Amino acid sequence: MISTRDEFVVKLPRARVDALVASGVGVRFDPAHGRMMKEWLVVSPAFTRDWLLYAREAMKFVGAKNP
Repeated sequence: MISTRDEFVVKLPRARVDALVASGVGVRFDPAHGRMMKEWLVVSPAFTRDWLLYAREAMKFVGAKNP
Protein backbone atom coordinates (compact mmCIF):
# COMPACT_ATOMS: atom_id res chain seq x y z
CA MET A 1 0.00 0.00 0.00
CA ILE A 2 0.93 3.63 -0.21
CA SER A 3 0.39 5.27 3.17
CA THR A 4 -1.17 8.66 3.75
CA ARG A 5 2.41 9.92 4.06
CA ASP A 6 3.21 8.59 0.54
CA GLU A 7 5.29 5.70 1.90
CA PHE A 8 5.41 2.27 0.29
CA VAL A 9 4.35 -0.19 3.01
CA VAL A 10 4.21 -3.99 2.87
CA LYS A 11 3.06 -6.70 5.27
CA LEU A 12 5.63 -9.45 5.73
CA PRO A 13 6.50 -12.03 8.39
CA ARG A 14 7.89 -10.44 11.53
CA ALA A 15 11.28 -12.17 11.18
CA ARG A 16 11.57 -10.89 7.61
CA VAL A 17 10.71 -7.33 8.70
CA ASP A 18 13.31 -7.62 11.49
CA ALA A 19 15.95 -8.66 8.93
CA LEU A 20 15.04 -5.91 6.44
CA VAL A 21 15.09 -3.26 9.18
CA ALA A 22 18.49 -4.53 10.38
CA SER A 23 19.87 -4.37 6.83
CA GLY A 24 18.62 -0.82 6.29
CA VAL A 25 15.96 -1.59 3.67
CA GLY A 26 13.31 0.18 5.70
CA VAL A 27 11.69 0.85 9.06
CA ARG A 28 8.67 -0.52 10.87
CA PHE A 29 5.39 1.13 9.97
CA ASP A 30 3.83 3.47 12.53
CA PRO A 31 0.22 4.28 11.56
CA ALA A 32 0.50 7.56 13.50
CA HIS A 33 -0.78 6.37 16.82
CA GLY A 34 2.58 5.44 18.37
CA ARG A 35 2.23 1.68 17.93
CA MET A 36 4.90 0.21 15.67
CA MET A 37 3.49 -2.56 13.51
CA LYS A 38 5.70 -5.67 13.82
CA GLU A 39 4.68 -7.20 10.48
CA TRP A 40 4.62 -4.00 8.43
CA LEU A 41 7.62 -2.40 6.73
CA VAL A 42 8.04 1.05 5.21
CA VAL A 43 10.47 0.49 2.35
CA SER A 44 13.13 3.19 2.09
CA PRO A 45 12.97 5.38 -1.05
CA ALA A 46 16.51 4.16 -1.83
CA PHE A 47 14.98 0.74 -2.59
CA THR A 48 12.27 1.93 -5.01
CA ARG A 49 13.43 -0.43 -7.73
CA ASP A 50 12.74 -3.39 -5.39
CA TRP A 51 9.13 -2.43 -4.64
CA LEU A 52 7.70 -5.04 -6.99
CA LEU A 53 9.80 -7.75 -5.33
CA TYR A 54 8.53 -6.76 -1.88
CA ALA A 55 4.95 -6.41 -3.13
CA ARG A 56 5.01 -9.95 -4.52
CA GLU A 57 6.52 -11.26 -1.29
CA ALA A 58 3.77 -9.51 0.69
CA MET A 59 1.03 -10.90 -1.56
CA LYS A 60 2.38 -14.41 -1.06
CA PHE A 61 2.54 -13.90 2.73
CA VAL A 62 -0.94 -12.42 3.04
CA GLY A 63 -2.41 -14.98 0.62
CA ALA A 64 -1.00 -17.86 2.66
CA LYS A 65 -2.84 -16.59 5.75
CA ASN A 66 -6.20 -16.38 3.94
CA PRO A 67 -6.58 -19.44 1.69
